[in-house]
This record gives sequence, C-alpha cells and structure tokens, in this order.
Amino acid sequence: MHETALMTNILSIATENLKGYNIEKVNSVSLKVGRLANVLNDALEFAFESQTASGLFKGARLDIEIVPITACCEKCGKEFQSMDIPPLCPVCGSNEVKITGGTEVFIDSVDVDAADTE
Repeated sequence: MHETALMTNILSIATENLKGYNIEKVNSVSLKVGRLANVLNDALEFAFESQTASGLFKGARLDIEIVPITACCEKCGKEFQSMDIPPLCPVCGSNEVKITGGTEVFIDSVDVDAADTE
C-alpha cells in the first residue's frame, strides 16, 4: 500500500514547513489529489489516521480534493478538463489526447492553532 509511504512523506513535508512557527496543534491538512494519481482515498485517510494518533497532528482532519485531468486534444487542439477515464475531447470526441495534468498530489493548506507567544 503506497498510500502509507505517501502519507509519511506528506506529514514529513508539513512538519518541516511548520518548524520555526509556534504551533500548538494542527486542525486540518488539505490535499489536492489528481484524478490520475493512482491513490486510493480510503487508504490515504487510513494512513493519515494511523500516523496522526499522537503529536502535533493528533485529532487533525484530512481534507482531500480530487483534481480533474487536464488534457489537450491532438486532433483539434482543444485544452480541457475531465474527470472521465479515458478523457474524451468535448469538442470533437477524440480520445487522442495529451495528458497535461491530473497526476499530482500536493498539500494545499494546513490549518493550525498557534500557541500564545507571551
């Protein structure tokens, strides 16, 4: 299950980026996951829950937004977005398309509570 390793990396990146801030706790982590990223959301959520049972992320919520496929039709040149696999050109109906996005996984935001600095 590569979602466990993926979540380990996501939490590591988030933790590294929070260093230097006076963070009391993390409330939520928002991810954008491309439709073609080959990620099982349920497995990703399970990995998040198991890896955030203690520490800074304890009790945090995981929000996942699925990002559509972006593509360019090689027949008519139309650039478009689609949630369908395979993506079909909405203008000419061709399945001869060049995929330009929809494979990414990235942290969109992290909502935190900062500790008092007094």
